[in-house]
Amino acid sequence: MKRQAEPAAGASLTLGSGESAGLRRAAAPLTLPERAHLDLRFRSAPWKRVVEAFEPDGRLVDFGCGPGLLAHLLQRAGFQGTYLGLDSDARKVDRARRWLPESPARIFRAGTVDAATPGAFSQAALIDVLYLVPPPERADFLARAVRALTPGGLFVALTSGGGPGWKRRLDSAQERLAVGLGVTRGGGVATCDGAEIARLLEAAGLTGAAVVDVGRGFLHGFELVLARRPLT
Repeated sequence: MKRQAEPAAGASLTLGSGESAGLRRAAAPLTLPERAHLDLRFRSAPWKRVVEAFEPDGRLVDFGCGPGLLAHLLQRAGFQGTYLGLDSDARKVDRARRWLPESPARIFRAGTVDAATPGAFSQAALIDVLYLVPPPERADFLARAVRALTPGGLFVALTSGGGPGWKRRLDSAQERLAVGLGVTRGGGVATCDGAEIARLLEAAGLTGAAVVDVGRGFLHGFELVLARRPLT
């Protein structure tokens, strides 16, 4: 595992200005509380940095896709590949479908990591999800997720559980509140940082795991973790 100041230079997905307004227009079919939640989620996380970590085409699976924010932002940034969003919470899948039309290139499904066809995807996303997986189950969870990648495939994970101690404590308190209120479904909350995810991805067979601090300017200690499945 290595730490980097920036993601490795790659292709060219990027978000422009006016994304908040674009999100509000696109999310018009949703209820006011649902739109407010999307807007808050967009403003409170480093989505520009997340989107830039992906390659501009190929087959992408998004584990824990939620109500579809990453799918929307990827499209806005010029993603030309296919997208499969999976979430175990059918409520969030329904919400995604209500504001993001499905097509052969973009599909949302209720399901776990095991719903992704092994070896079928050139990219995989895991955006602020692992804190809902109990620590003893995380190695197996990520090993099953990694199986979805083709040789050379890219795995992109984001966690909000890094940074200084005060950010970690704030993250834990907020996520526990979200689970307690039923906004997020999970058996409990146990935060994790980028170093833990990198170790688990390497244990699952990925290589070159790098942790990038993307939390500057945000209340949470966001960290991106990038790794690849070996070519052979």
